[in-house]
Amino acid sequence: MTGPVVVPPVVVPPVVVPPVVVPLGTVPPGEQVLPGHVVVSLLSHGRRMDTYDAHDLDRGCRSVVKVLREDRRNEPRVVAATRREGEVLATLAHPHLVRCYEVHDEPPALVLEVLGGATLAALVEDEPLGLADTAGLGLQLVSVLGYLHRHDWLHLDVKPANVVVDAGRVTLIDLSLVGRPGEGRPGAGTRGYLAPEQARGSGLGPATDVWGLAVTLVEALTSELPHGDEATWDSRRRLPLLHRRAPRPPRLPAALVPDDVRDLLLTCLRTDPAARPGLDDVRRVLEPHAHA
Repeated sequence: MTGPVVVPPVVVPPVVVPPVVVPLGTVPPGEQVLPGHVVVSLLSHGRRMDTYDAHDLDRGCRSVVKVLREDRRNEPRVVAATRREGEVLATLAHPHLVRCYEVHDEPPALVLEVLGGATLAALVEDEPLGLADTAGLGLQLVSVLGYLHRHDWLHLDVKPANVVVDAGRVTLIDLSLVGRPGEGRPGAGTRGYLAPEQARGSGLGPATDVWGLAVTLVEALTSELPHGDEATWDSRRRLPLLHRRAPRPPRLPAALVPDDVRDLLLTCLRTDPAARPGLDDVRRVLEPHAHA
């Protein structure tokens, strides 16, 4: 006769919760990153700025706090750029421009509104937008860029990652490269989006933002960059860009884009800024398609 079956005990390994790693120089959750702004989480640890989701004790709401990194605060050019972004956002207000609640000098920081929705970059990663949606967001970008230009400012980094879309409403964000027309730092901008004159650092003007707008609209329609993500123009002579490919010609399939929109976008992408249309011309072409 056999004895009872002995079932060995089940050993459940302990659950090990990995520690939260906070990048050096950043503020951990629960502490104040600025007076009256308690960190909820670190959103990004960028090359220049640390961006936090924070609770605004005075306003009783969430906010986005952008603070210049500790290791960049001794660089006059970077400090000046942060203060310039704050100056623009604190003095200008537009329905399609991110709102700034506070500007701080020490440390250099901005307190911004929290936006719903998703970036255009995230949306087109799934699939391209239709013509009507692309034309509609293009008109909103024309509106806010025109407003900046009338106040003698250039955005200089128009791209899908800097466009937030929420139920069809567009908000332009990240004015970290904002500047006046004229000269600029050669190569300042995002690879694949910067205009040839940005690569050279001279001749910056409203047409430079028209270029960025056109690249953004092409990507919205096709989920592809018109010149490829390695387009660096003359800046490829600079050492860090030495081995990158030259820009390829833009491709806009006729089956996806009507002739008038295709002609407009290709004209906006001419290498000579003087040959590009103005924002009013862009508006005239896009308007009928936005309401189709």
